[in-house]
Amino acid sequence: MPDSGGAALITGAASGMGAAFARHVVEHGGRVVLVDRDAGPVRALADELGPKALAVAADVADESSAAAATAAGLERFGSIDRYFLNAGIGSATPLIDETVEGFDRIIAVDLRGVFLGLRAALRHARDSGRPAAVVVTASTAGLSGSDLAAYSAAKHGAIALVRTAAVEGAPLGVRVNAIAPGSIGTPLMAAMEARLGGGPRAAALLHATTPLGRAQGRYGTAEEVAAVVDFLLGPAASWITGTVVPVDGGVLATDPYRLPETGP
Repeated sequence: MPDSGGAALITGAASGMGAAFARHVVEHGGRVVLVDRDAGPVRALADELGPKALAVAADVADESSAAAATAAGLERFGSIDRYFLNAGIGSATPLIDETVEGFDRIIAVDLRGVFLGLRAALRHARDSGRPAAVVVTASTAGLSGSDLAAYSAAKHGAIALVRTAAVEGAPLGVRVNAIAPGSIGTPLMAAMEARLGGGPRAAALLHATTPLGRAQGRYGTAEEVAAVVDFLLGPAASWITGTVVPVDGGVLATDPYRLPETGP
């Protein structure tokens, strides 16, 4: 995507899908505001990308911290017209075992962080008169029930916010969409492999959770996700808003109801 004048603000930018999209934007002439709570890695990425990148260490779940990140981007680049609200944390704790503290932590980052990011995008568009586009990282766990209780609840809520923001944003020239990744080769999948004992067997078990993963023996890549984000934030998607695009290797195409392979 060629630079459209404003910068792209990316949360959860230090690694994975956020870093992949940041590299994509800069490679195509754009400028990026890299937001992550991990100061060292996000500054290292900004150093790699050069003067078109600004690193901001911030907590997307904290109102003042999130506002300061947006303000820093506006001060450096003048305007922001693309937002990839990608920051998130996971939890595999079952609902029956979840603590209030654990639940609140997930909701703070994965839901309140999205709320704050969407609000900032809508307010900047209203105040500047500039159109914008937003993509939120949801999850396949936000489109169905799952054994990731707090995470799934947060992602369902994030999708609701995306649809609401799409309606509110339309008169302001703001499009808002979400992606629903599944089994992407990021640090999250590495952590899941470790919980399964690590090594090739653990990787193979996780590859097999998606139709394309079983067929190709791999996860999806962060770069494949970045390409979808690029499309949704670009002019080719000018008539798309309020939707969720799965980037899931076919998970949601699978019928969860399966007959037994053999009789009793």
